[in-house]
Amino acid sequence: MQCRPGEELIDSINSVEDTKGNNGQRGSLSMTNLRIMWKSHRSDKVNLSKSCTVPPRRSLPVTVFTGIGYSTIQTISIRTAESLLRGKTQALFLVARNGKQRYEFIFTSLVKSSPRLFTTVQAVFRAFETSKLYRDLKLRGALIRHGALLQLPDEEVFLRQTGVWNLSAEQGNLGTLFVTNVRVVWHADLAENFNVSIPYLQITSIAVRDSRFGKALVINTSSRSGNYTLGFKIDPPEKLQEVTQSVTSMHKTYALRPVFGVKFTIENKAAPLEARTVAKVYV
Repeated sequence: MQCRPGEELIDSINSVEDTKGNNGQRGSLSMTNLRIMWKSHRSDKVNLSKSCTVPPRRSLPVTVFTGIGYSTIQTISIRTAESLLRGKTQALFLVARNGKQRYEFIFTSLVKSSPRLFTTVQAVFRAFETSKLYRDLKLRGALIRHGALLQLPDEEVFLRQTGVWNLSAEQGNLGTLFVTNVRVVWHADLAENFNVSIPYLQITSIAVRDSRFGKALVINTSSRSGNYTLGFKIDPPEKLQEVTQSVTSMHKTYALRPVFGVKFTIENKAAPLEARTVAKVYV
């Protein structure tokens, strides 16, 4: 398994059966801050993956294997399943949806009286669900309080620019723009709830273009976030270039090391080998 930038392996559980697709096979379940993966102990070729071909830049196409993304999971439940290795037992049921396709996954822990499979998956999924502002575009949310940005954990504000016009309306709205290490946030000065939070993860292009109001900073977002085109007018032109450069620089920095917002701590972690090594005692 190779993690993408910003992805971290949280836990790997041995002796887990993919009861739905590979009943009777012992394998390991790996959880990162973005997805769940399962593979058989017998052969790495037997795994729970979706392969897709990525267009090449210079050479042949590259095949990428992914697991179950948390963003596709709709429900998680614990129910009784019939396992070839454990018989009738409690198992973890996942229901996921990708486009119009619906998928069901069933995982059974082969370690008796161990709730680790249930507790870890549910805890990580809950952390993913409560950190959507790091990854999803948000319109008219609870982002601002008394003119100050409500910062996310690990978020830092690098630029606060006043006098920024949002050109989404016919006449434009005057407001304030925040540039952080995670996203770009704008809000109207007269109505703080009229705002937008644009994570760098959803930005596809940043440029200065002509508009009916003159030169403006234009940010385009991905199809996943609605294919928005957001324009911001900033005067004077020198300040527009400065803000554009700041947004572009932070976007490039984020791409190298994304912050997805899923916080976790590993409890009862085994001590390193050096700490568990006991010197020989000669009597």
